[in-house]
Amino acid sequence: MSDESTLMTITERGIPLFMNNTLTIRADRLEEYRSALLDVLPQARAEAGCLYLNVGFLLSDPSVIVLSEGWRDLVEYRDEVLARDYFQKYLALSEETYAEPRVVQVLGSLEPPA
Repeated sequence: MSDESTLMTITERGIPLFMNNTLTIRADRLEEYRSALLDVLPQARAEAGCLYLNVGFLLSDPSVIVLSEGWRDLVEYRDEVLARDYFQKYLALSEETYAEPRVVQVLGSLEPPA
């Protein structure tokens, strides 16, 4: 089972979500994607459940974008935040720009909850 499909099977509330998403964007759509991402970041970071949301790109390949995210509750993120209009608009556009399937890595925390 992939990390991404595992996210869909969890129903218990209160489980934090930490993940890295690696997106390889088509060269001809890179500026369009970056614009959409820069639009959505402030809104996503303003969500009460957002612990952190960092974005960068590979210096060796600027078309590879890495999003590192932390959310207080996986179910809240998956079922509520992702369903918001601004997020759905971003997701629809971003999926059209992928040169390769996205890679989702779900992380565990080495630190005890605060």
